[in-house]
Amino acid sequence: MLTLIQEEFDKFEGKINSKKRNKVQRKLYKKLPNNKKELIKLFDNLVKKGDGHVFWLVTIWLKRKKLYNKEYIQYYEKWLYNEIKSWGACDVFCYRVLNPMVEKFPEFYNSKVLKWTESELTYVRRATPVSMLESSRSFNVNFSFEKVKKVVNILKDDQEYYVKKGVGWLLKYTYISYPERTYQYLQENVAELDRIIFRYALEKAPKKEKETLMQL
Repeated sequence: MLTLIQEEFDKFEGKINSKKRNKVQRKLYKKLPNNKKELIKLFDNLVKKGDGHVFWLVTIWLKRKKLYNKEYIQYYEKWLYNEIKSWGACDVFCYRVLNPMVEKFPEFYNSKVLKWTESELTYVRRATPVSMLESSRSFNVNFSFEKVKKVVNILKDDQEYYVKKGVGWLLKYTYISYPERTYQYLQENVAELDRIIFRYALEKAPKKEKETLMQL
């Protein structure tokens, strides 16, 4: 499969982008094994190659194949810790793989999502808030406000920019799901929230509420 992928990429001129990757994933999708155990092992081997374009293909194939069995978290968590080297890879992985898993299996909130906040790796910590966002036309937050608040409180003092940005994104879309509670939380915690988090959190706020919060 890796050879086939490389042969397809070699046909393109210039830089590989999402449009070109999409052509490859559509063409090679039918060549993937149907057996899920064979498929997850194939994906594991492909991810270990450390190629960003191949990783992108794996995430979208995984989504199309709906490989969201509970036991597969052992692979996905291993990839998170060992293979995620950029915020872009982290986000794609969260949207297509981790979010469907943590929503399907609520017990992963305590055993996985909260555990990731303790990691020394920036993108593992970033995965905590980003994996709580359901990717759609407008991101949805399907977790309770209390669970969101717990994550925000743990990570609000994180020093890494991409972690703070992820926390801000989570609050931004939580504002849509829980407007009154999010407004109250921001109002009560304005002095404790990093300005990066606070700024992103306000992006979906109604104009009047946004203006009021910005003056605090």
